[in-house]
Amino acid sequence: MATFTDVKNTLDALVAMKDISRMKLRHGGDSFSWTTAGELRSAVAQIGGTAYRLIPPEFVGNRKADETYLVRILSGPIDEEDLPQMPFRGPFATANQIKVIQDWINAGALDDPITGLST
Repeated sequence: MATFTDVKNTLDALVAMKDISRMKLRHGGDSFSWTTAGELRSAVAQIGGTAYRLIPPEFVGNRKADETYLVRILSGPIDEEDLPQMPFRGPFATANQIKVIQDWINAGALDDPITGLST
């Protein structure tokens, strides 16, 4: 099962060569973030003046990850909305990277379990 850490590492790898502050500014500022699972679950991207919730709650945990903007925009352009594949100019996500994100969303987009707690 994919964890949030797996998803974060995947997204971080996809934007590793990008100017993150510029990317955030172009996509809506602080509402465009995946530092935590909660931030990613509520992330909104501003694209061309339109706000897109990357993971709408109604698509979480019910095998509808393919319908989220996050998966759709990483998988290829969204022609009906004239949105290019992201990250802009690549590198683009591999099928395995997209599967990690899909699996996490389909499993409920959960926070990682807390480990190492002593009683």
